[in-house]
Amino acid sequence: MSTSPQGPRLEHHDEATLVVTGAQVMDRDGTFSPATVTVVGGTIVTVERGGPGVVGRQSGGVDHGDGRVPGALLHDVHSDATTPEDVQSDGARLGIGRGASDGGPPQDAAAGRRPGTVRRLDASGRWLIPGVVDCHTHLGWTTFLPEDDDRDDDAETAAADRAEAAAGRIEPSAADHPAPSAADRPASSAADRADAALLLRAAPGLAATLRAGVTSVRDAGGAASAIRDALVAGRLVGPQMQTAVATITDELARDPAALRARVRSLVAEGADWIKVVATGGVMAPDGSEDESPFDERDLRAVVDEAAGLGVRVMVHAWGGDALTHSIAAGVASVEHGMFLTERQADAGAARGVVLVPTLAIYSEVAEMARRGELPERVRARASRVVEAHPRAVRRAVEAGMTVAMGSDFGTTDQHGRNLTEIDHLAAAGLGAAGALVAATQAGARLLGRGTGVLEPGQVFDAVLLTSDPTDTAVLRDPRTVETVFLAGAAVV
Repeated sequence: MSTSPQGPRLEHHDEATLVVTGAQVMDRDGTFSPATVTVVGGTIVTVERGGPGVVGRQSGGVDHGDGRVPGALLHDVHSDATTPEDVQSDGARLGIGRGASDGGPPQDAAAGRRPGTVRRLDASGRWLIPGVVDCHTHLGWTTFLPEDDDRDDDAETAAADRAEAAAGRIEPSAADHPAPSAADRPASSAADRADAALLLRAAPGLAATLRAGVTSVRDAGGAASAIRDALVAGRLVGPQMQTAVATITDELARDPAALRARVRSLVAEGADWIKVVATGGVMAPDGSEDESPFDERDLRAVVDEAAGLGVRVMVHAWGGDALTHSIAAGVASVEHGMFLTERQADAGAARGVVLVPTLAIYSEVAEMARRGELPERVRARASRVVEAHPRAVRRAVEAGMTVAMGSDFGTTDQHGRNLTEIDHLAAAGLGAAGALVAATQAGARLLGRGTGVLEPGQVFDAVLLTSDPTDTAVLRDPRTVETVFLAGAAVV
């Protein structure tokens, strides 16, 4: 694997060929047509739409006229016969089969294949889309209130010790005898165990997110760079990650020098992105959505310092001056933006600023408040946001702003339901094709992950679905995702 300014990418040295036939394959405009996709060494080399060997939409058990039925094996002189079930077995070797509760130490799904092997997958009756890119998630969290995670650190450190002992990473005798207190441990040992606890806590959410068809994420705060690095090293299984590590909040407002210093410290901690929280959130007092402690000079200082260090800036901004100043300062994306005005949308389109609306989370927060799980004041605030949010998305689309998908999910229950956001985007005015493009191409471009299109020259990050995603409601059911390919390897 390798690391670049855009984050880690998997390297493939296995030159085995995978030929996927029979599926309805998503095109650049979000529509589908039958195609044959050929992948060599993890990279797409051809996409042949229509023509011999390519079949249209089929239902289970329908004869194709050449003796094949969905899921049947195709044979080649030098091929390994493959079905969707065979492909999923590669995921089992990665420790991420359905129902897996942790990432496990991954193994190379291509291990044991002969160089030059041709594997043919009959994907008739299925739909193939590019890997989904979630541009706003919180994979370092497991609860709605992240401070609850902090209270669990001691228990998780102990659990990490037990897990390491079970995996043989520490001597069994060390687990069988009382361990020294944290104060008595060498600093490096305590730090290692803290990192192990962090990875242990993140592992289930990472695995669930990848199983959901998300192959790349941008973590918007809460995921330490150690999580990203563990993914790169193969110690965790999950999507490819870029992370903001932590956020810049109002205590540094109106102090450009301090803001620049904070940018430098975050990059030193491994941040791929800088995130500024420029307005209040759903738990903040009423009226704070239009108030921002940061002025345009502040945000320009952040953007300028970040650019000099090779990273970009995302800003949490509900509306008001925060959006105006963020767009003028040249940030890469604005998050949420539910009170975006027409003028702001026009300016955002002109400056190339991407809107990541995160619709689903606010609907879920409103429902949590309705059930009494959050303060009553949150209920009215969340309801107002849910009502305004689709209008802002439509304004952005009409103005020509790029909209990218972000779930903003951060709880154990939410991780793995990321594709719900696609249905929300479709309902908000993007339609099915636009929502699918937002979840793939727009996110890939924002994160520098290629084109997000299934086309020659692109890494084969892809998702095989059992139901037609042009009815985006099917994406609310995680079982719609049958197989996930990450850099050419089937990981689910």
